[in-house]
Amino acid sequence: MLKNDERYVSNTITMGQILEFEVVFPKEERLTIEQYLEGCSRENILNAATFFLGFKNHKSKFDDNRELLGMFFQAGNVDFASHVYNKIREFEKKGTRIGIINTYSSLKLFEYYFSKKEETQTQTSTELEVNLFKAYLVLNSEFTQKQAVAFPSSQESDKELQIPMMLFCMQYPLSDKVNYDIHQIWASQIIKAIYLFQFLELHEKAQPLLTEFIAYFNCSSWQEYLKRLLPLTQSAMESEREAHTDIIVTPGEGFEDGCAFIEKIMIQDNDELDQNDFLSTRAKPFYKVKDGVYRIIFNLFVVEKIFKGVYFLLRDVNNTLPKKQRIKEIRSFYGKNFSEEVLCYKVMESIYQDKCIRFSGKQLEDMHIDGAPDFYVRKGNNVILVESKDFLIAADKKMSFDFNVYKEEFGRVLDYEELPDGKKKAKAVMQLINSIRRLLKNDFTADTDYYYKDIFIYPVLLTHDHQYNIPGFNELIDFWFQDALSDLAKEGLYTHHVKPLSVVNIDSLIYNQVLLSSEISLHETLKSYHENKKVKNQEKRNFKSQKEYNKYLDEFKQMRLSKLIPFSKFIDSYFEKHCKCVPPKILDIVGPALFQEEYEKKNTK
Repeated sequence: MLKNDERYVSNTITMGQILEFEVVFPKEERLTIEQYLEGCSRENILNAATFFLGFKNHKSKFDDNRELLGMFFQAGNVDFASHVYNKIREFEKKGTRIGIINTYSSLKLFEYYFSKKEETQTQTSTELEVNLFKAYLVLNSEFTQKQAVAFPSSQESDKELQIPMMLFCMQYPLSDKVNYDIHQIWASQIIKAIYLFQFLELHEKAQPLLTEFIAYFNCSSWQEYLKRLLPLTQSAMESEREAHTDIIVTPGEGFEDGCAFIEKIMIQDNDELDQNDFLSTRAKPFYKVKDGVYRIIFNLFVVEKIFKGVYFLLRDVNNTLPKKQRIKEIRSFYGKNFSEEVLCYKVMESIYQDKCIRFSGKQLEDMHIDGAPDFYVRKGNNVILVESKDFLIAADKKMSFDFNVYKEEFGRVLDYEELPDGKKKAKAVMQLINSIRRLLKNDFTADTDYYYKDIFIYPVLLTHDHQYNIPGFNELIDFWFQDALSDLAKEGLYTHHVKPLSVVNIDSLIYNQVLLSSEISLHETLKSYHENKKVKNQEKRNFKSQKEYNKYLDEFKQMRLSKLIPFSKFIDSYFEKHCKCVPPKILDIVGPALFQEEYEKKNTK
């Protein structure tokens, strides 16, 4: 087990410990959650779990432990609540922030009890409060036990990576469910979904799949599908109440169709739940309370149904198609034909519109340039090289908290892959290195009108899922990049103007495309990002005591941690500081795509 100050669940930078069973009840034997919740109705437990999942992930009033305990316990349990609060204060006086509610525990509680049969309620309300709280702390303890792998495994990394990897390993399994801006996700999900359906509509190979998808939801078009889905997601996004959210289908004409639509994306009582990374609740983020009333399990998962969830629905529908119409290797088809050749191209073209030299990967391929980047831009002496990678790590490996597992998985997907014949297949990092070699040798035939010592090269790994917006991830990928870049220097190439590799989530570009195209360019933003990440050397000074020295080390460590901010977080704060707030171009895309007739009438008046 880790020491108390090494077990964390955290937001992007601020770290704190979650409340474990042993902290509150150090002398009490820990029972199982089944034992604590025996004689509790399934409905009460599900209500509690979805209530916890309804808390805001930022600036929740229930971040205040006194507020949370006051809400949770009734007057009959005031002494118990005081005991819990006093235990929390003991630890917080030592400088460790304590949090009670943990998304992992809330989701685990929901998934575990959804699959259980209904029990008769035999516990009193005061007994239920105490035992439900204890069961929740048991889940917190189980989480920190899993998380305990992170610290020792991260120490096996290279010395300069140990702090970034400790932070990354501790956060990665849960961060995408904790660190997000739901409004930004909603906006980018809508834009990506429209681009996706437009692609499926036009791509001959994908048309049978789209037709079957629309039929599955009993819709006349993909536009109708989105029009029916979006109001459900708005309820999840706009809810101001910190509690569960119910979707109520109004009785009358369309009632049956409305219920049938939701029930296509609703967990059924007989579903087998895959609890690896909560895949089942991601796929079906509603459950039925009663006829016409459906409860949101987790707001984020509902919003992600707009786009992220569509791939998994398409995959399942594809498996039902006749063999001749079925898309073979649908994941690679989706990643190459849509994520790269539609989404990446559209976004990069929107932010580098003129006064630059630019080529898509397809254009470079047509020029017979082997191993070309997925997108190339040169604006003046600034070159942006983009490798687009739409990939997912297996859920069980994602939940491992183990640096060695992550190193192997991400290395195979993003650095290079060892082939059976002993050769290495270049992936994103090595592909970028190969492109840089060409540029520095003036061997990039698509663009040769530059002097190699004058250009500044910005290598970009473009990701397509916000689960990689984690402190430490950029440091790991750039570590591999710098290692390979040193080999170019040994070849005698001029690498002084090659910038560090940047991991950029495409949602950040989609959301900020207006500002990136009109006010501050992507390469200028990347330059500022890496300048912000630099850590000054520790100044030499004399310390009067060990305590003073330890305090100084803690401050230096916190300063280093603050430099590990992912690009997605940096660009938000950077633009907020330097630019006027400009919303994404959602209406320009949504209007013509979903409301074509109305949009045309409005614009012809």
